[in-house]
Amino acid sequence: MSLTTHTLIWLFPVAFMLHDFEELLFWESWLSQHGAEIKRRVPAFLARRIGSIADKSTAQAAASIGLIFSLTALSAFLATEAHAYGFFLVASGLFFAHGFVHVIQAIAWRSYIPAVITSVGIVLPYGFLLYGRLTGEGLVTWSGLALALLLGAVLMAPFILAMHAIGDFLLTKAARLLLH
Repeated sequence: MSLTTHTLIWLFPVAFMLHDFEELLFWESWLSQHGAEIKRRVPAFLARRIGSIADKSTAQAAASIGLIFSLTALSAFLATEAHAYGFFLVASGLFFAHGFVHVIQAIAWRSYIPAVITSVGIVLPYGFLLYGRLTGEGLVTWSGLALALLLGAVLMAPFILAMHAIGDFLLTKAARLLLH
């Protein structure tokens, strides 16, 4: 059975969640062992921001991941229903680049990094399959794809930091509403 392009695009949110389930499963245990070392290895200007993410509980991280998931679903919806591919290409490009980041992290650490298994087994193969299909069907040009991947890579760190900040804000507001 062959996957339609429509189905392949809708697999983006599924691939994202499978990847992030691996990350969430090992979030706290891995960071409790390696968090201090991460903070020492990153450049000083990033240490505080990275530290705020590394100190999160799994539940706190899940709030941010839930926000990102909603954007992956929105991007797939826009691509499949409105044939508006720009947001989808940037979002999936960010995801694809993020998969490479986990692989590079695992190589640099010379050990398991949460989400490296799904990066190698899901994220990267999905990206290669998706982009091969989209260019093959003429839905995006190679130059358009390159631009989307570049934008995704450039926006990755600010996007992830922003989603964590927004997730923290919303989680704090929700806790206040529920507890008062």
